[in-house]
Amino acid sequence: MRQPYRFAVTSIVGLGALGATLALGGCGGSNPALAEPAEAIASEAPAEVPAEASAQEAQEVGAGEGQTAEAAAQFQAEELTQQQEPQWLAIDAHNEATRGPIQPIPFNHRFHSTDLEIDCNYCHIGTESSVAGVIPSLELCMGCHRIAGSGLPPVEQLRGFASLGQPIPWEWVNKVPEFVQFSHQPHIRSAIDCTECHGPVEEMDRVYQWAPFTMGWCLECHRQERADTDVATDNLLVEQYPPPQPPEELQPHSLYPRALDSQYGATRGPTDCAACHY
Repeated sequence: MRQPYRFAVTSIVGLGALGATLALGGCGGSNPALAEPAEAIASEAPAEVPAEASAQEAQEVGAGEGQTAEAAAQFQAEELTQQQEPQWLAIDAHNEATRGPIQPIPFNHRFHSTDLEIDCNYCHIGTESSVAGVIPSLELCMGCHRIAGSGLPPVEQLRGFASLGQPIPWEWVNKVPEFVQFSHQPHIRSAIDCTECHGPVEEMDRVYQWAPFTMGWCLECHRQERADTDVATDNLLVEQYPPPQPPEELQPHSLYPRALDSQYGATRGPTDCAACHY
């Protein structure tokens, strides 16, 4: 009876040792059958991404397809700008302009002349027959802005001046010296475009002096060959209104001394001193 008992104990101990060996992958070695699944699991796990690469990828994802974060921010700003109404954009453009004097009301000339297509002579009415340039009156501005532009800060400022009966203290932009006599009338009658002297005012968010208005700059134009439309040319004026014959020492059909302007009547405008300094 002792031999079967001894065999049973030995078998139980052997089975326990075998189980422990299998569980531990063998004594002092590795079990290939257990190692293969572990390697497969490790290969399927995501690899670690460097912090810099993650940040860059995050920027690209936030920016949108094929864009950087800076480009995306600029694109969003442009989209927001396009969604704004043009009159608000005109106010911002005037305030951000760097040329020209700061005006009491941020009047955007480009918005009125280009976007709204208002003719120059509608606001500057009377300039074609006036010696000096005509600044639009407060009443003329209110003709539109009694209704148009409600809620816009510049328009509310305009209405404030109107309610007080005070003129708008505009800052002077184009001005010649006090000793120069300049008249708009003959220049406009001669079909000289406003931009020849005032520049591209239709593109100015804030009006500035474009031409130098020096004596040399004016004479450069006056010395050009005259055209049939130049009613300011003395030759054309005297054809319409012949003056009495002057003495010999004066120019024909003129009261100016002959020596002052040897090209009298042949150029686009007078070039003698008394034409502008009288």
